[in-house]
Amino acid sequence: MAPSVDREPSLQAAKEPGAPCPHYPQCVGCRLIGQPYGQQLQWKQDHLAELVRTAWGPSGPSVGTIVGSPEAFGYRNQAKLVLRRSERRGLLVGLFRPGTHTVVDIRDCPVHHPFIQVTLARIIPLLEESNLPTYDERTRLGTLRYLVLRASRWTKSVQVILVTARELDRPLLALLRRVARLPRVRSVVHNYNPSPGNVIFGDRFTPVTRESTLRERIGDLKFKTHAGAFLQANIPVANRIYNYAAAAAQTEANDIVADLYCGVGALTFHLAPRAKLTVGIEESPVAAADARSNLRWNGFHNVRILTATAQDGVKELQKRFGSVGVIALNPPRKGVDAETREGIVQLAPRRIVYVSCNPTSLIRDLQWFESHGYHTDHIQPFDMFPQTDHIECVATLERASTGAKPTR
Repeated sequence: MAPSVDREPSLQAAKEPGAPCPHYPQCVGCRLIGQPYGQQLQWKQDHLAELVRTAWGPSGPSVGTIVGSPEAFGYRNQAKLVLRRSERRGLLVGLFRPGTHTVVDIRDCPVHHPFIQVTLARIIPLLEESNLPTYDERTRLGTLRYLVLRASRWTKSVQVILVTARELDRPLLALLRRVARLPRVRSVVHNYNPSPGNVIFGDRFTPVTRESTLRERIGDLKFKTHAGAFLQANIPVANRIYNYAAAAAQTEANDIVADLYCGVGALTFHLAPRAKLTVGIEESPVAAADARSNLRWNGFHNVRILTATAQDGVKELQKRFGSVGVIALNPPRKGVDAETREGIVQLAPRRIVYVSCNPTSLIRDLQWFESHGYHTDHIQPFDMFPQTDHIECVATLERASTGAKPTR
């Protein structure tokens, strides 16, 4: 039986603006904007149900009623924005139009948290006054590349990350010091990214302020995250997902639990209270270091963080423990690679909790696990990103036979 979820927020759509968005339809990020929030939830519910029916037919796993966001607008606590100067329109702050080098300005995006909207409006004049050229990936000339803002609901503050194609120098430092003096800005970080590709961050982060992290609370847990570390963009919905996933894991007192792709430790810590030992595995050294700091900050003594890819992480778990009781995983959109799936099966967990931001790769992986001895019991959808067509899911899998280890 699937664990219960608090459904009341899905019935309380946030106040919707009279006009859906000043950037629609030029910006295609919010494909469902303009529809009443209840209709958006129904579309996502029906779309997921159809994907499940197409994959499994009438005998597929059950699909729960989608859990909505308490805020339909102003929920997103992160903004990753391209910077581009236009002779006709001045400084553009926005997103690339898919498949092009054209930047769509979204400075007034209504899904951004109000702290981000206000701070962005104050930063843009400083960028314009700096006269620093923006980077053009076609010519590989220019300086300013991306502006990333992260807002904390808990501390009511903002972290600003400026990504440039040249190293931190006096003009950039002067600009960032002006940014640091803005209201609510507590942390300012420079990132140097000289690479020609479209990856946002380079390897080098340089704090300009004394505070180098963003501090946030998810439920009763506290988190410090450095620039470059992943944190869910809708904190209220993330909290519901983590609570649901922890209940779905059905962890027992003697269990060793593994959390793959653990990031800064949010799901890991939700799993830890009922387990003997919980091991988080994270590839990013920045996020793994944050997870270790956070486990000390929250007082966990039965959590270990391993800096490794998911593939190497499951191999290390096999060496240390042979098998584990429960595995949780929250992979990127592409899903879980074949080697990691094989390693998970070899660890023989009696239960798998799979958090996914992409139903297509989720269903592919669930069917693979099904062919290797695991039955998908239930898929619970959540609306992490109102106004968009994205669907977040938590799937629970059980080992078909608890008396025997699955075979490859």
